[in-house]
Amino acid sequence: MALMNCFRFLVATVFATPLFTLPVQPVVARQPETTPPNVILIVIDDLGWADLGLNGSTFYETPNIDSLAADGAFLSSAYAASPICSPTRASIFSGKYPSRIGMSYLAGVRGPFGPQHRMIPPEVTGHLPDEDVTLAEAFKEAGYSTAHIGKWHLHPHGDRGNAHYPDKHGFDLNIAGSQAGQPGSYFYPYENERHPAFNVRGLEDGSEGDYLTDVVTDRAIGFIEEHDKEPFFLSMCYFTVHTPIQPREDKLQKYREKAEAAGFQQNERHAVQEFRSMTHSRQDNPAYASMVESMDENVGRLLQALDQSRIGDNTIVVFFSDNGGLSTGRGPNAPTSNLPLRAGKAWIYEGGIRVPMIVRFPGSVQPGLRNDTPIISNDIYPTLLELAGLPLRPQQHVDGVSLKSLLSGERESLDREAIFFHMPHYHHINSMGPSAAVRCGDYKLVEIMETGEIELYNLANDIGEQNNLAADEPELAERLTTMLHQWQQNSGAQPAIENPDYRQENDWRNEH
Repeated sequence: MALMNCFRFLVATVFATPLFTLPVQPVVARQPETTPPNVILIVIDDLGWADLGLNGSTFYETPNIDSLAADGAFLSSAYAASPICSPTRASIFSGKYPSRIGMSYLAGVRGPFGPQHRMIPPEVTGHLPDEDVTLAEAFKEAGYSTAHIGKWHLHPHGDRGNAHYPDKHGFDLNIAGSQAGQPGSYFYPYENERHPAFNVRGLEDGSEGDYLTDVVTDRAIGFIEEHDKEPFFLSMCYFTVHTPIQPREDKLQKYREKAEAAGFQQNERHAVQEFRSMTHSRQDNPAYASMVESMDENVGRLLQALDQSRIGDNTIVVFFSDNGGLSTGRGPNAPTSNLPLRAGKAWIYEGGIRVPMIVRFPGSVQPGLRNDTPIISNDIYPTLLELAGLPLRPQQHVDGVSLKSLLSGERESLDREAIFFHMPHYHHINSMGPSAAVRCGDYKLVEIMETGEIELYNLANDIGEQNNLAADEPELAERLTTMLHQWQQNSGAQPAIENPDYRQENDWRNEH
């Protein structure tokens, strides 16, 4: 059935096939509120799809997020537009594929390149286009108070000014948002002497022992309490669970004991080969587990603040991660494991791009809904506008569609043929190299740009991408390859090109 559907896509018949949905009744349309709904967009950094209890994790503990999903909708085939952070964040705030606006890699840099790399990656824009109306600007124009708290990473790495900080893109208030892709430290004063560009700004009034995840939540709660009588849009972008892996000490012992009880040995090699990299295959890191718990605890504090201000029922909450968990690298002991998904952050496989997504909005979103329709981070922009009752901006969010009817249970699928991924860059934790992908119905095609090799998977029965069907389904592989290339051309995605100075004996992976 899925194969036939994919062929129908390719002959321009619009359809969508959900992989799995619970039999639920659509919610009754909510009655208009006196005050427009508030919005809290929670973005976690590097949180894996498998890092939550609701997706089967037994080592990590996420009761608050699991409860949020029970009260709202969990989209189990949600995707980040990129396996790394800046491009995905750009897609959220622009409603566009990051490659469309030249942001296919980290802000303002294009990653490793040179004679030891077979391909030359394209140049990368370091910031959101000035002419774009960002998600924050759309809400601000509608009379909302807007705030960004936490990681931004949409400002050029090499620029030490603030010309493209959040306050230049629609936010009235910016706390801690800069060009930094990670904090210097999770403990006050959140600095790193060796890497001062990572130092967190705007939180200088702290005290020794303050923990960054707690402190940014304190600031968010203060903003909620100050604006609980007017509509607000809060972008709550946690730095956690990105490196450095620095937990609160009061949580660490609990997970050490849990690991010991499970028979986990510290620094035990527990990994599988992925090209010339290693993918950690077990969730067993006490420090990372402690950071996950702190993240979950603080999400719970945000939700509690809404209830205490009596605005929880009139607040849209979105929970999302900017890419997959850090599970794959040069060695076997990455912080987390994304199994059953393949690989992790920086990889175009499911472990790098499939992420947890939850939406809660009482009266408009079906509580307890779990839907497996493929959606992507570009969709967040139009979804929030429509849920808030604001007019859509189709010329802006050209690559996103509203999920409102999906979230209410009114529909089980979307009228969209496919979603796409474009990563024409190298990354030090990815020995696969530049790659791209398309998901069409149950099928996903992966293209390795260096060799032109094609891989085809049926995710409905092979979520771990282990059974390459390209040789068995040559016509489908060819059609999806054509679809991917046409999308790249039509959307202006810049390619990686052959490097004339490359010498195979000098390949960077020879020492990987």
